[in-house]
Amino acid sequence: MKNALLGLSLLFLISSCDIVYVEEVPIDSRNLFTGRYEVEEYSETYDQFTLYDMRILKDGDPYSNVVYLRNFYGANIEIYANVYGNELRIPRQQVNGYLIKGVGHMDYHDLVLSYRVEDLRSNSYIDFCSTVAYRR
Repeated sequence: MKNALLGLSLLFLISSCDIVYVEEVPIDSRNLFTGRYEVEEYSETYDQFTLYDMRILKDGDPYSNVVYLRNFYGANIEIYANVYGNELRIPRQQVNGYLIKGVGHMDYHDLVLSYRVEDLRSNSYIDFCSTVAYRR
């Protein structure tokens, strides 16, 4: 009788335990950058400000670190960049006659970029830009 009660008590104790599975979902750093921005670009080369809108989208591959910047440089071009945590790296790329390279990072909700743009269609200077993009 005591063995039966002990067995029944153990069975009750074991059945009352809940097993919880915790599935870790990877954090996508690109979510920090995606959205619509109002851009204030300062050209160090030409000493002038330019205002325009820009949009940042994620690549479709969930394991990618690539984002696309649309209307970059206010020139209606789309470039790509790689996201590493809080940092954005624009690798050297040629798009529609522009040669572009730069870096950026998030500062609270604002995107701060520093890049160079060379217009290959004309013999102009290389444009060095400092930009702050404000999330809308």
